[in-house]
Amino acid sequence: MSPIAALVIDWAITALWPLIGAFGMAHFSGALFATAGLVVGLAAMSPWLLAKGRWRLVLSRDIAPSLAMMGLCSGAATVIYISALAHTTPANAAIVAQVEVLYSAALTAWLLGERPTLKLTLAALLVMSGTGLVMLHDLSSPRWKGDLMILCTPWLYQLSHIFAKRLPRGLDALTLSGGRVFYGILTMAPVCLWTLLHGGRWSWSPEAMGFLVLQGLLMSSLNFVLWYMAIRNMDLSKATTFMLSYPALTLVFSWALGRDAIQGVQIVGLACSFSGAVWTARLTQEARQHAAEALPVAL
Repeated sequence: MSPIAALVIDWAITALWPLIGAFGMAHFSGALFATAGLVVGLAAMSPWLLAKGRWRLVLSRDIAPSLAMMGLCSGAATVIYISALAHTTPANAAIVAQVEVLYSAALTAWLLGERPTLKLTLAALLVMSGTGLVMLHDLSSPRWKGDLMILCTPWLYQLSHIFAKRLPRGLDALTLSGGRVFYGILTMAPVCLWTLLHGGRWSWSPEAMGFLVLQGLLMSSLNFVLWYMAIRNMDLSKATTFMLSYPALTLVFSWALGRDAIQGVQIVGLACSFSGAVWTARLTQEARQHAAEALPVAL
């Protein structure tokens, strides 16, 4: 499969994630649904993990610590994100989650020792204005709590990306995905135990099991594999910029399935946050390129 094809399919799958999570929260507690989905995903990837010594790599002393931190950070973020869908709508979740690009820009500026430029500040304000519109609109409703929870997850994903960069470049998409899922299960297991001991919800109904299987097969396995297939064979900034548009597809899916009545504030908020996110991504990539070009000169 070509990197572009993998990216487009992953884009569509990612747009479905808030909807799958929202349906799942009708039957499960967030921690149980997210972690059980990881178990399903690991089971789906197991035949490929058994081949080519991938399990040996996942458990190796040099690679395991970074994979474990990736699993911990992304697992915790997923639990919070899915739990938030019990309070807010899938469309709101997708829009508010675009603040992740601001965490990435701030991280880049910190690592490069640079102050944010005027353009980057304006781009950040544009993202924040879109997110702010959605959150202010929900301030008097229970959805505001869910929006706030979503707002707290991007830094965990960014931390996961930092540990991913410490891994050897030769690791394939299945090894990365399998390791991330395996250690995510291990690190989220205590949270699941606590949830079960404090009245966590679990359903064995066919509908509940169907959504759990969808979460595992699409979001906890195929999604990861396609993403790593794409970014390992194409420019990361271009892939990231393309993926920033997925909330628009989520909005369409959510409306088509009757989960959201599309409101003007959501469209305006999406337009603002998407424009600012794309602008921020481009400025961040330019900063990284300038730093890379200046490095040989400095040496």
